[in-house]
Amino acid sequence: MEKEKYIVCPICRGGLKRCNSSLKCEGGHSYDLAKSGYVNLLNPGKKNNAKAGDSKEMIRARTLFFQTGCYEGIKNALCDIASSLSPSVIIDAGCGEGYYTNSLAMTINNALVFGFDMSKFGTEHASKQARAKGLKSTLFSVSNIFDMPLENECADLVVNMFAPVAIDEFRRTLRTGGHLIIGVAGVHHLEGLKRAIYDEVYLNEKFNDTYEGFVPVSVKSVKYSTTVNSSEAIWALFQMTPYFHRTSIADKEKLLGLSSLTTEVEVDFYIFKKI
Repeated sequence: MEKEKYIVCPICRGGLKRCNSSLKCEGGHSYDLAKSGYVNLLNPGKKNNAKAGDSKEMIRARTLFFQTGCYEGIKNALCDIASSLSPSVIIDAGCGEGYYTNSLAMTINNALVFGFDMSKFGTEHASKQARAKGLKSTLFSVSNIFDMPLENECADLVVNMFAPVAIDEFRRTLRTGGHLIIGVAGVHHLEGLKRAIYDEVYLNEKFNDTYEGFVPVSVKSVKYSTTVNSSEAIWALFQMTPYFHRTSIADKEKLLGLSSLTTEVEVDFYIFKKI
Protein backbone atom coordinates (compact mmCIF):
# COMPACT_ATOMS: atom_id res chain seq x y z
CA MET A 1 0.00 0.00 0.00
CA GLU A 2 1.42 3.40 -0.97
CA LYS A 3 1.93 5.52 2.12
CA GLU A 4 1.09 8.71 0.20
CA LYS A 5 -2.11 7.31 -1.30
CA TYR A 6 -4.54 9.37 0.79
CA ILE A 7 -2.38 12.42 1.50
CA VAL A 8 -3.42 15.72 -0.09
CA CYS A 9 -1.83 19.13 -0.48
CA PRO A 10 -2.70 21.35 2.49
CA ILE A 11 -3.01 24.40 0.22
CA CYS A 12 -5.02 23.24 -2.82
CA ARG A 13 -6.19 19.81 -1.55
CA GLY A 14 -4.87 18.11 -4.67
CA GLY A 15 -3.40 14.63 -4.42
CA LEU A 16 0.30 14.34 -3.57
CA LYS A 17 2.70 11.98 -5.30
CA ARG A 18 6.20 10.94 -4.34
CA CYS A 19 8.93 12.48 -6.49
CA ASN A 20 12.38 11.47 -5.21
CA SER A 21 12.59 13.04 -1.74
CA SER A 22 9.55 15.29 -2.12
CA LEU A 23 5.76 15.11 -2.28
CA LYS A 24 4.28 17.15 -5.11
CA CYS A 25 0.78 18.01 -6.34
CA GLU A 26 -0.39 18.99 -9.81
CA GLY A 27 -0.85 22.55 -8.57
CA GLY A 28 2.91 22.91 -8.28
CA HIS A 29 3.19 22.76 -4.50
CA SER A 30 6.10 20.71 -3.19
CA TYR A 31 6.96 19.38 0.27
CA ASP A 32 10.34 17.93 1.14
CA LEU A 33 10.61 14.70 3.08
CA ALA A 34 13.09 15.00 5.93
CA LYS A 35 15.94 12.51 6.21
CA SER A 36 14.08 10.85 9.06
CA GLY A 37 11.03 10.43 6.79
CA TYR A 38 8.49 12.91 8.18
CA VAL A 39 6.99 15.72 6.10
CA ASN A 40 5.75 19.16 7.09
CA LEU A 41 2.23 19.58 5.70
CA LEU A 42 1.12 22.36 7.99
CA ASN A 43 -0.71 24.99 5.96
CA PRO A 44 1.68 27.98 6.04
CA GLY A 45 -1.21 30.41 5.72
CA LYS A 46 -2.88 29.24 8.94
CA LYS A 47 -0.22 28.63 11.56
CA ASN A 48 3.44 29.31 12.18
CA ASN A 49 4.73 25.83 12.85
CA ALA A 50 7.98 27.17 14.33
CA LYS A 51 6.06 27.98 17.50
CA ALA A 52 3.43 25.24 17.38
CA GLY A 53 3.24 21.97 19.25
CA ASP A 54 5.51 20.49 21.89
CA SER A 55 9.07 21.79 22.19
CA LYS A 56 12.18 19.66 21.80
CA GLU A 57 12.52 19.59 25.60
CA MET A 58 8.92 18.43 25.97
CA ILE A 59 9.37 15.62 23.45
CA ARG A 60 12.57 14.59 25.22
CA ALA A 61 10.67 14.41 28.53
CA ARG A 62 7.85 12.36 27.04
CA THR A 63 10.32 9.94 25.47
CA LEU A 64 12.21 9.54 28.74
CA PHE A 65 9.02 8.77 30.65
CA PHE A 66 7.67 6.29 28.10
CA GLN A 67 10.97 4.40 28.32
CA THR A 68 10.20 3.61 31.97
CA GLY A 69 7.41 1.27 30.85
CA CYS A 70 4.92 2.85 33.24
CA TYR A 71 2.40 3.44 30.45
CA GLU A 72 2.77 0.08 28.75
CA GLY A 73 -0.59 -0.95 30.18
CA ILE A 74 -2.25 1.95 28.37
CA LYS A 75 -0.41 1.19 25.14
CA ASN A 76 -1.29 -2.52 25.24
CA ALA A 77 -4.96 -1.82 25.97
CA LEU A 78 -5.17 0.61 23.04
CA CYS A 79 -3.53 -1.88 20.67
CA ASP A 80 -5.88 -4.66 21.77
CA ILE A 81 -8.95 -2.49 21.15
CA ALA A 82 -7.66 -1.29 17.78
CA SER A 83 -6.75 -4.83 16.68
CA SER A 84 -10.26 -6.04 17.44
CA LEU A 85 -11.61 -3.53 14.91
CA SER A 86 -9.36 -4.84 12.08
CA PRO A 87 -8.61 -1.43 10.50
CA SER A 88 -6.59 -1.08 7.30
CA VAL A 89 -6.03 2.69 7.55
CA ILE A 90 -5.42 4.33 10.93
CA ILE A 91 -5.03 8.00 11.89
CA ASP A 92 -3.33 8.92 15.15
CA ALA A 93 -4.55 12.50 15.64
CA GLY A 94 -2.16 14.25 17.99
CA CYS A 95 0.52 11.57 17.82
CA GLY A 96 3.25 13.39 19.75
CA GLU A 97 6.51 11.45 19.64
CA GLY A 98 4.79 8.36 18.20
CA TYR A 99 4.67 6.08 21.24
CA TYR A 100 1.14 4.86 20.50
CA THR A 101 1.38 5.30 16.72
CA ASN A 102 4.35 3.03 16.21
CA SER A 103 2.92 0.49 18.64
CA LEU A 104 -0.26 0.35 16.55
CA ALA A 105 1.81 -0.17 13.39
CA MET A 106 3.78 -2.97 15.04
CA THR A 107 0.62 -4.66 16.33
CA ILE A 108 -1.54 -4.35 13.20
CA ASN A 109 1.01 -5.31 10.58
CA ASN A 110 -1.13 -4.85 7.48
CA ALA A 111 -2.44 -1.39 8.40
CA LEU A 112 -1.34 1.97 7.01
CA VAL A 113 -0.81 4.30 9.96
CA PHE A 114 -0.73 8.11 9.75
CA GLY A 115 0.58 10.20 12.63
CA PHE A 116 -0.30 13.91 12.72
CA ASP A 117 0.95 16.44 15.23
CA MET A 118 1.74 20.15 15.34
CA SER A 119 5.18 19.47 16.80
CA LYS A 120 8.03 19.16 14.33
CA PHE A 121 10.15 17.63 17.07
CA GLY A 122 7.48 15.06 17.87
CA THR A 123 6.93 13.90 14.30
CA GLU A 124 10.67 13.82 13.67
CA HIS A 125 11.26 11.60 16.69
CA ALA A 126 8.30 9.38 15.77
CA SER A 127 9.61 8.92 12.24
CA LYS A 128 13.12 8.09 13.44
CA GLN A 129 11.71 5.50 15.82
CA ALA A 130 9.60 3.98 13.05
CA ARG A 131 12.69 3.59 10.89
CA ALA A 132 14.67 2.10 13.76
CA LYS A 133 11.91 -0.46 14.27
CA GLY A 134 11.79 -1.27 10.54
CA LEU A 135 8.23 -0.02 10.15
CA LYS A 136 7.34 0.74 6.54
CA SER A 137 3.61 1.35 6.98
CA THR A 138 3.81 4.65 8.89
CA LEU A 139 3.82 8.24 7.68
CA PHE A 140 4.29 11.13 10.09
CA SER A 141 3.39 14.70 9.24
CA VAL A 142 3.55 18.06 10.95
CA SER A 143 -0.13 18.94 10.64
CA ASN A 144 -3.00 20.53 12.50
CA ILE A 145 -5.45 17.79 13.49
CA PHE A 146 -8.27 20.28 12.88
CA ASP A 147 -7.15 20.50 9.24
CA MET A 148 -5.56 17.19 8.31
CA PRO A 149 -4.07 16.77 4.80
CA LEU A 150 -6.16 13.71 3.96
CA GLU A 151 -8.84 12.72 1.50
CA ASN A 152 -12.43 12.48 2.67
CA GLU A 153 -13.53 9.14 4.16
CA CYS A 154 -10.16 7.44 3.82
CA ALA A 155 -9.69 5.89 7.27
CA ASP A 156 -11.18 2.97 9.18
CA LEU A 157 -9.98 4.15 12.58
CA VAL A 158 -9.06 7.44 14.25
CA VAL A 159 -7.17 7.29 17.53
CA ASN A 160 -7.18 10.36 19.78
CA MET A 161 -5.06 9.92 22.91
CA PHE A 162 -5.07 12.76 25.47
CA ALA A 163 -5.47 15.27 22.63
CA PRO A 164 -8.05 17.83 21.52
CA VAL A 165 -11.09 16.23 19.87
CA ALA A 166 -11.30 17.56 16.32
CA ILE A 167 -14.65 15.88 15.74
CA ASP A 168 -15.48 17.57 12.41
CA GLU A 169 -12.19 16.35 10.94
CA PHE A 170 -12.64 12.90 12.40
CA ARG A 171 -16.10 12.73 10.83
CA ARG A 172 -14.74 13.92 7.48
CA THR A 173 -11.81 11.50 7.29
CA LEU A 174 -13.55 8.39 8.64
CA ARG A 175 -15.44 6.06 6.35
CA THR A 176 -19.04 5.18 7.23
CA GLY A 177 -18.81 2.35 9.72
CA GLY A 178 -15.33 3.46 10.79
CA HIS A 179 -14.42 3.82 14.45
CA LEU A 180 -13.11 6.54 16.71
CA ILE A 181 -11.19 5.74 19.90
CA ILE A 182 -10.85 8.59 22.38
CA GLY A 183 -8.46 7.93 25.25
CA VAL A 184 -8.98 10.17 28.28
CA ALA A 185 -7.80 10.34 31.88
CA GLY A 186 -10.03 8.36 34.20
CA VAL A 187 -11.34 9.75 37.49
CA HIS A 188 -8.33 8.60 39.56
CA HIS A 189 -5.63 8.96 36.88
CA LEU A 190 -2.31 10.15 38.40
CA GLU A 191 -3.93 10.72 41.78
CA GLY A 192 -0.66 9.76 43.49
CA LEU A 193 1.20 12.43 41.54
CA LYS A 194 -1.37 15.02 42.55
CA ARG A 195 -1.17 13.97 46.22
CA ALA A 196 2.57 14.60 46.12
CA ILE A 197 2.03 18.15 44.87
CA TYR A 198 -1.22 19.55 46.23
CA ASP A 199 -2.66 19.90 49.72
CA GLU A 200 -6.17 19.32 48.34
CA VAL A 201 -6.63 16.79 45.53
CA TYR A 202 -9.54 16.91 43.10
CA LEU A 203 -10.62 13.89 41.06
CA ASN A 204 -10.74 14.14 37.29
CA GLU A 205 -14.09 14.85 35.69
CA LYS A 206 -15.87 11.96 34.00
CA PHE A 207 -15.96 12.13 30.21
CA ASN A 208 -19.53 12.16 28.89
CA ASP A 209 -19.37 13.77 25.44
CA THR A 210 -21.51 12.66 22.50
CA TYR A 211 -20.98 13.59 18.87
CA GLU A 212 -23.27 14.12 15.91
CA GLY A 213 -22.80 11.43 13.29
CA PHE A 214 -21.38 8.93 15.78
CA VAL A 215 -22.94 6.30 17.99
CA PRO A 216 -21.24 5.06 21.17
CA VAL A 217 -20.10 1.44 20.96
CA SER A 218 -18.46 0.74 24.30
CA VAL A 219 -16.20 2.05 27.03
CA LYS A 220 -13.12 0.11 28.09
CA SER A 221 -10.93 1.06 31.03
CA VAL A 222 -7.43 0.19 32.15
CA LYS A 223 -6.52 0.66 35.83
CA TYR A 224 -3.32 -0.18 37.67
CA SER A 225 -0.73 1.21 40.05
CA THR A 226 2.76 2.07 38.84
CA THR A 227 5.96 3.27 40.47
CA VAL A 228 8.27 5.80 38.83
CA ASN A 229 11.75 5.14 40.13
CA SER A 230 13.81 8.22 39.30
CA SER A 231 13.50 11.94 39.99
CA GLU A 232 14.10 12.68 36.32
CA ALA A 233 11.25 10.41 35.21
CA ILE A 234 8.92 11.84 37.86
CA TRP A 235 9.59 15.34 36.57
CA ALA A 236 9.13 14.14 32.97
CA LEU A 237 5.73 12.68 33.87
CA PHE A 238 4.75 15.96 35.52
CA GLN A 239 5.75 17.86 32.36
CA MET A 240 3.37 15.69 30.34
CA THR A 241 0.36 16.69 32.42
CA PRO A 242 -1.85 19.79 32.17
CA TYR A 243 -0.95 20.54 35.81
CA PHE A 244 2.59 21.52 34.86
CA HIS A 245 1.62 24.93 33.47
CA ARG A 246 -0.82 25.84 36.21
CA THR A 247 1.04 24.79 39.34
CA SER A 248 2.89 27.25 41.56
CA ILE A 249 6.66 27.13 41.86
CA ALA A 250 6.33 26.20 45.53
CA ASP A 251 4.15 23.18 44.73
CA LYS A 252 6.39 22.14 41.83
CA GLU A 253 9.38 22.09 44.15
CA LYS A 254 7.70 19.36 46.23
CA LEU A 255 8.56 16.89 43.47
CA LEU A 256 12.23 17.79 43.29
CA GLY A 257 13.15 15.80 46.39
CA LEU A 258 11.38 12.63 45.29
CA SER A 259 13.32 9.69 43.85
CA SER A 260 10.32 7.36 43.77
CA LEU A 261 6.61 7.93 43.23
CA THR A 262 3.74 5.46 43.19
CA THR A 263 0.57 6.59 41.47
CA GLU A 264 -2.67 5.29 40.03
CA VAL A 265 -3.01 4.95 36.27
CA GLU A 266 -6.58 5.01 35.00
CA VAL A 267 -7.49 5.59 31.37
CA ASP A 268 -10.90 5.24 29.75
CA PHE A 269 -11.23 4.39 26.08
CA TYR A 270 -14.46 5.58 24.50
CA ILE A 271 -15.22 3.80 21.24
CA PHE A 272 -17.60 5.41 18.72
CA LYS A 273 -18.81 4.29 15.31
CA LYS A 274 -19.50 6.67 12.43
CA ILE A 275 -23.00 6.27 11.02
